Amino acid sequence: MNGNNVHLTQLRPPLAFVTGIVAIFLVLTFFCMPAIGEVITVTHSVKQTFGGGQSPDDARIAAMAKAKREALEKAGTYIESLTVVKNSQVEKDEILSLAAGVLRAEVVSQKNFASDDAFGIEIVVNVVVDTSVLEERVKKQLQDKTHLKQLQDSQKREKELLLKVAELEEKNKQLVANKQSTKKISKEFQQTSRGLTAEDWFRKAAALWDGEKHTNPEKAIEYLDNVIKLEPNYASTYVNRGAVYSNLGQTQRAIEDFNKAIRLEPDNALAYYNRGAVYSKLGQTQRAIENYNEAIRLEPDYVSAYNNRGLAYTDLGQYQRAIEDCNEAIRLKPDHASAYNNRGVAYLIQGNKKMGCRDAQKACALGICKLLEFAKGEGLCR
Repeated sequence: MNGNNVHLTQLRPPLAFVTGIVAIFLVLTFFCMPAIGEVITVTHSVKQTFGGGQSPDDARIAAMAKAKREALEKAGTYIESLTVVKNSQVEKDEILSLAAGVLRAEVVSQKNFASDDAFGIEIVVNVVVDTSVLEERVKKQLQDKTHLKQLQDSQKREKELLLKVAELEEKNKQLVANKQSTKKISKEFQQTSRGLTAEDWFRKAAALWDGEKHTNPEKAIEYLDNVIKLEPNYASTYVNRGAVYSNLGQTQRAIEDFNKAIRLEPDNALAYYNRGAVYSKLGQTQRAIENYNEAIRLEPDYVSAYNNRGLAYTDLGQYQRAIEDCNEAIRLKPDHASAYNNRGVAYLIQGNKKMGCRDAQKACALGICKLLEFAKGEGLCR
């Protein structure tokens, strides 16, 4: 349900103005489904009054963000209890980001209400948790550090915006009580609402990422376009839209988006990495390496950048440098199948069958078997 398209009736509040959350409640409903595990529904409701410089739409957007965030925090209890989370020593503040990455908070109802001294909006949100697939989804998120970091950054921005809303509500309350103009603060409410709405669109696009590609690239672009309309200087949006364009084969558009992200945020390692990957696709290997170099300078533990740079060095015939980069990728991530595969290629080209076959077998054990199949077919490996 797209709550952003719902317009509330414009209600004029009485002089006795009340702001803030009037009531919050949580309902947990449990039921079991045979063979696929337990399904848990977290229902969370927020009531919030409005008036003065805060319009009904601004109040709705703030209440929606609060309800979704608090529902995900409650649902995060189940994520926190998972073995994979405990083994990975995930910190408390990362749980919400994981929840946002594997669960979806849906607005199920919204309605106006009126009390003796105020008007308000009530938002009800549901989060459905399927415990049978939760562990695997969380594991996948933990492995995709870049995506998780983007979710963390998004959650951080949303938290800051909600704190700003709370400050504005308090100022608004004082202005109304003192019968002062709320025109200026109204613009601040609108700006904060744009930010919250942008974060909602950003996470909707992020939810379409399955770890390798966007499941619905056209829809992802539509969502990210909406973010840019609201927040044109949001660098991560251009990085993500560029990745979608790249996967669609629209390389020039992808590079333009990565260039824009780098202009807005010169220390965005992901933008350099993604631009390097596009240059690799275009056969511009040296330019690709320059971008991987910058990504590694900004993030010295950037596993994928080492792996891709190693592959680029192989393309240039610099096999020892390729092996060194793959070594570093494997040191940082011992189960990196692609790094074993790429190192195996470099070893075999060098004529080192023993090391090349060992890496090919390791890569196959981790899920990439093409090199081993090829090497066996050529009689290089048994």
